[in-house]
Amino acid sequence: MEVDRYEVVVVTGMSGAGKTSAMEAFETMAYRCIDNYPVALLPEFGEYLKNQPTTGKVALAIQIEEVQQAIMILENMEWLHVSVLFLDCSNEVLIKRYKESRRIHPLMISNKVSSLLDAITVEREDSNQVVKLANYIIDTTNLKKPKFQNILMEYYDQEKSRGMTITFESFGYKNGVPRDCDLLFDVRFLPNPFYIDELRPLTGNNKEVYDYVITKNETQIFIERLKQLLDYLLEQYVLEGKQHLTIGIGCTGGQHRSVTLANYFADYYKGKYRVYRFHRDAFDG
Repeated sequence: MEVDRYEVVVVTGMSGAGKTSAMEAFETMAYRCIDNYPVALLPEFGEYLKNQPTTGKVALAIQIEEVQQAIMILENMEWLHVSVLFLDCSNEVLIKRYKESRRIHPLMISNKVSSLLDAITVEREDSNQVVKLANYIIDTTNLKKPKFQNILMEYYDQEKSRGMTITFESFGYKNGVPRDCDLLFDVRFLPNPFYIDELRPLTGNNKEVYDYVITKNETQIFIERLKQLLDYLLEQYVLEGKQHLTIGIGCTGGQHRSVTLANYFADYYKGKYRVYRFHRDAFDG
């Protein structure tokens, strides 16, 4: 009987972006978690997995400067199913996290740079090529640890059916554009519930706001045209073998219009794809 391939997740990204929290989540999902395994020993490690009597799941945390070599080695082993998780974060938040934790950046420990800002700058330059190899990109800038780990469990829950996972992410342009989106749609042209006194303190998660936005003629036209585009694009991404797609929908504050449309499209596509919704800036999101 043919044995299924081992699942190997390469966890990498900016230092301080959440690799430790990610590995905790993978442990919860019964992955074998290995941090900073020597890349030179990966061929032997792959052979070890090949000879195991049962399949399993492994999460390997690897630093950016070594990850391209690691991916090349692992992907040459046909008995492994390799995916790459890249964790990103804004420079400002990375600096804040390092100051709060009083940790020292790995590049400073190795004396490759002399300051935290230099370390982050160098690492971000190194990450440009790595991002292109990633199957999943998560920006942890505005994520609390529990929500971040919940997102990971949605992505890597092996109990659910395989297939492409789509995240519909609402956000407010006033707080910046998410760094992890594959597609972005601006809905600031739609009528704004913010200017309705009784709707202002609510979000698109509330029926009153949802109904207000959805029933507008401009919204209905936008929905029908975007569905035509997404129907085509999603089919093409599936044929390409893409595993995860993040679709950002933004309005001014990320409370009303973007939340409503993210909810609408998440509901519309959940029957065909694995769907996750994330409201980055909503009061109750």
